[in-house]
Order: sequence, then structure tokens, then C-alpha cells
Amino acid sequence: MKKKNTNVIMAIVLIIVGLSLLIGGKLLLDSRKTEERLYACVYSLTMAGRKLVKTLPLQEGNKQRYNFEGPLGVTVVEVDGLRVRVLSSPCPDQVCVQFGWLSQVNDFSACLPNAMMVLIEDGKTTGN
Repeated sequence: MKKKNTNVIMAIVLIIVGLSLLIGGKLLLDSRKTEERLYACVYSLTMAGRKLVKTLPLQEGNKQRYNFEGPLGVTVVEVDGLRVRVLSSPCPDQVCVQFGWLSQVNDFSACLPNAMMVLIEDGKTTGN
């Protein structure tokens, strides 16, 4: 009888510990998601380096377009939630458009003829 009670108590303790770990893990992951904000940083490229001209937040529900004025004309950058892309550009080869959707830190698309670049950065490195 004592052995049965001990087994029941052990099972209850294990269930409580397991649930605590699950709940704690979920809370930790949720807090990390809110801390890890991503941004699409639009840079102007020059002989001296790059200059940040626009920071576009990547977040659920955010849909916007940004027109970058370069030496060849307008390059359109499109944000759709947690991803970004170069929608159109006046460059001849369209390599920047062919990069497609970007969604991870350090993903980038560059249009060298129009002297611009889009780079995904987290909140810690934005603009560096």
C-alpha cells in the first residue's frame, strides 16, 4: 500500500515538473520573439561605404513600400509582414529583384547600378 502511494506521489511530482518546464519554455520563447525584432535597412552605396537611408520594421501585419531614389531612378522596396524584397528597379539585369523575399538576419539584396542595398538586421545591429 505504501509503495502504491509513493508511486502516485512520484507520478504527480513528475507531471508537475513536466508542466512547469513546458510553461517556462513557452514563456521564454515568447519573450525571445518579442526581443528579436527584425528590420529591413535600406542603404545608399557610395565609394566611401554605405549610408543608412531608411529602416523598415518587419512585423506581422506590416505592409508598406519604400521608393529609393538612386542614380538610375526609383528602386521599390516592399515589406510584407516578416519579409522584404526589391519589387522593382531600373537596373538592366534585375539581379536585385531576382533575390526574391528576404526574411533572415543578414539576408540582403543589392542593386549596384542604382547604388542601393537592403539588409535584414536585428535591433542590436541596425545601422552598423
